[in-house]
Amino acid sequence: MSVDAWHHDVPPGPVPDLAQLRLLVADAADRAAAMLTDAYPAAEADDPLVDAVRMLATSEGASHAAQAARLTGWPEEELRWLVLAYRHGGTGGIAVAIGELVAGQGMVSDSGAGVQIRLGPDGRWYPFTSGRDRWWPAPGAARLPGEAYQAALRTRSLRRAGG
Repeated sequence: MSVDAWHHDVPPGPVPDLAQLRLLVADAADRAAAMLTDAYPAAEADDPLVDAVRMLATSEGASHAAQAARLTGWPEEELRWLVLAYRHGGTGGIAVAIGELVAGQGMVSDSGAGVQIRLGPDGRWYPFTSGRDRWWPAPGAARLPGEAYQAALRTRSLRRAGG
């Protein structure tokens, strides 16, 4: 290639700002570390929604919610709800929050207690509690449905007590 031809190449687009670059570098480092320990599920590697939620769940990512909403098409409030699901259950938490349940017996609700458990694609049960006209992800995903149910009851009790 001649030097003259090089001068006619189209320059790259705008570079992300420093905060965005830091977020991307931190995310890449976290992914690399997870891959080295086999803790990173390859199935989620190409899901832009999971990527966005995972980055928003970091301390640096929260300030990028508006941009993530524009890029994913999900409202900011819904992305924050998915961040909560991710914090309580990782990528499996996101999957059950958006409705990717194991067919057949994927959900058990106890409306009287205000709790629900959902069976995720990873075989774990994820607890949810009711409030403000929706089901909220709760901590305590477990292999056994009884453990997830008890975690949901504990979370519901704490939320009612204001804790």
